[in-house]
Amino acid sequence: MTRFLTSCLPIALALALSPDMARAQAPAGIPCAERGTATSQLHELYGERRIGYGLAANGSVIELFASPSGSFTLFATFPEGVSCLIATGQSWEPPPEPEYYAGR
Repeated sequence: MTRFLTSCLPIALALALSPDMARAQAPAGIPCAERGTATSQLHELYGERRIGYGLAANGSVIELFASPSGSFTLFATFPEGVSCLIATGQSWEPPPEPEYYAGR
């Protein structure tokens, strides 16, 4: 729960900077931000990188980010470039291998 709140704070702050863009796609109360801001914060704060993605029926891209320590974040990214938090957690299995990060 603490990790969820900690990860929501930077995203919520970014949301305040661009409220019209994020609110155009996001249901009320869901933390959203510009994709580049959200993904760079995931990498800087938790060491997470995208390990998978897929196209949802509504046109959004569902993206899974994880770190070698097992933390993970799931986002829905809309065509306008807004990413909204779906879930965060710990103990993702199998955690990505450190070599996965070497070339990025």
